Amino acid sequence: MNRYRFAFALLTILWWQHHALARDSVSVDQFLRQQGWQRHDTHSLPRSPVADVIPLMFYNKGNTVPSCGLLTLTQSGKAPVFIELVGSEPGVGFPQCLNIAAMNVFRLQNKDYVAIDYLSRETREDVDRRFHYLVRRATGEFVTDKVLTDAAPVIPVREKGTAPRPAHAMDGRRFARITQLGMSQPAWRLLERDFISDDSSSFATFQDRKGQRCQFLTEAGGAPLITPSTVFAPGARCDSILASSRYATSGKVYYLAMFEIKDRRQRVAVTSVSPDGVIAAETRLADFINGNGATSSINTAKASLVNALQQAR
Repeated sequence: MNRYRFAFALLTILWWQHHALARDSVSVDQFLRQQGWQRHDTHSLPRSPVADVIPLMFYNKGNTVPSCGLLTLTQSGKAPVFIELVGSEPGVGFPQCLNIAAMNVFRLQNKDYVAIDYLSRETREDVDRRFHYLVRRATGEFVTDKVLTDAAPVIPVREKGTAPRPAHAMDGRRFARITQLGMSQPAWRLLERDFISDDSSSFATFQDRKGQRCQFLTEAGGAPLITPSTVFAPGARCDSILASSRYATSGKVYYLAMFEIKDRRQRVAVTSVSPDGVIAAETRLADFINGNGATSSINTAKASLVNALQQAR
């Protein structure tokens, strides 16, 4: 009996999914017709990670090169809102939208975001990789985060005499976190070289403008934990930050930073993020590493961390 109930429930879910997709398709086609636009082949478009943001590629009326944008659905049932990514005018060959390459969701400082990664052809020879960011309002709708979008880098993909930067699917998420966390600490300098980010958390190192103090910021979507270097080296001035690293085990993530104090001595800071997003400064683990003198390199420190965790089991 339970098997039949499960089968019926599954069929019901599939029926609703089918009709929901059909409704979305009809609403998109209706929107395009109202604008006088023609749908572009959408087989290469990414699947949207949120139901109320729909990626579009299309031809403007009388145009032969594609444009692209996002259709955001409102919570109140009003007409959808269109956000342009790349728009081309009739009779003008550039810019062109080549593709919406990826759409990724992430949470940062208690807000939900969508990062859109897309390619635009600016001239016959130049193709740029760009990012657009949406943030969910308290009312539920996604709107453009202008600050993040304007701060996002434009990455040349094809340019004479240069090698393109290797693309990574999570770049949009990484760039947003660097920008947002950097702006949250205006009196400090974020060291992008040592920034680490994964699917659900990130770790940033900061020095003050005079280079005499350091702090470490760990975040997992909510309010960050900011830990001064003096937590791991009491009373010592931080002269520089040397390296950072990450170690994951049993769902828990550990972040390490190596920094230099007086007489060129090296110390290690350790923070952690639990599977449920709880962040902590791991002073005991840092004391174990520093007390054993495992500070000659970040790899040595990480090996000492692994050893400490194994001993604690």
